[in-house]
Amino acid sequence: MVKNKKAIMFTFIAITLLMVIMVSFLITLQTSSKTETEKLMAKATSVNAFVQNVNLNAESSLKASGNQAVLALQDYMDVEEEYLTGNSNDVFREAITEGKYRGVQLRMMEKTVDGKKINYTIGSTLNELRDIASRNNIILSYDPIDSSSISFSMKSSWELRMNLQLRNVKVTDREGELTWNLGNLDINTDIPISKYRDPVYLVSDNVNISVKKTGVVQFEKVEDLRSFISNFEFYAHQDSPDFIQRMFGQFDSSSANGYETVLGSSGHQPNTPNPNSNSYVDFMYWGRKASAPDCGVTGIPGIALDDTHKTLYTGSSC
Repeated sequence: MVKNKKAIMFTFIAITLLMVIMVSFLITLQTSSKTETEKLMAKATSVNAFVQNVNLNAESSLKASGNQAVLALQDYMDVEEEYLTGNSNDVFREAITEGKYRGVQLRMMEKTVDGKKINYTIGSTLNELRDIASRNNIILSYDPIDSSSISFSMKSSWELRMNLQLRNVKVTDREGELTWNLGNLDINTDIPISKYRDPVYLVSDNVNISVKKTGVVQFEKVEDLRSFISNFEFYAHQDSPDFIQRMFGQFDSSSANGYETVLGSSGHQPNTPNPNSNSYVDFMYWGRKASAPDCGVTGIPGIALDDTHKTLYTGSSC
């Protein structure tokens, strides 16, 4: 009888220990499973945050490279004292993707800092975005950039618009547990041209004048025009070439996003002579096509305007 009691006791103890082990195992399993789930959720949150900002970060890359490309092209124009030639989109594409103009390296598209070469092409600035992702255990991938997907245009008289399409964009965690297929992304950015020198002044007059939009909405008195001239301001006008056309010296072109200024007066005469026209409207003054007969402006000696622009800037015709 005593043996049976001992046997029963040992059996009870064994069952109890087994239950404790099983409960402990289940708790450990549940805790481990919960931990893995929490890790995966945390990873998903981190990767998703990156995904939500891919467009914004790619836009910053496009803006950095696009801005540098314009500055580099203007530097070339300044040094060579000539306007750009060729198709405008082709020229900008070569500058932003290769750092070159017509096969010639643009010196402002790369520089060396502390022995390290910095490249401003769009491929390089986007690679920086990929490097940032990689440091956070995120892999950003996309097809090689097709230069034909890049375009430059005028959003308004005062803003340059740049477009880029990134194709087959994917974001994955390093372990390959999570993947976002984003497809093709259209990246757009706008840059105010006030950041740049006016191309016509730069090449035709060898003067550095930033593109400054006038605060005058409508010229009503001679003081408006005098201030406009002396402060080197510019006015949006649809019979004038826009910023891109001005970079290519297209004086005879006009654009819905055009702008212009009136050159010189006493003390502010242009450095170069007037080749064809007596009108002091900048694109006419340096243009190849002679303007209509001009007339003086009362109160502002030393300048002349064609009839259309005299009416615009003074309210009265010749």
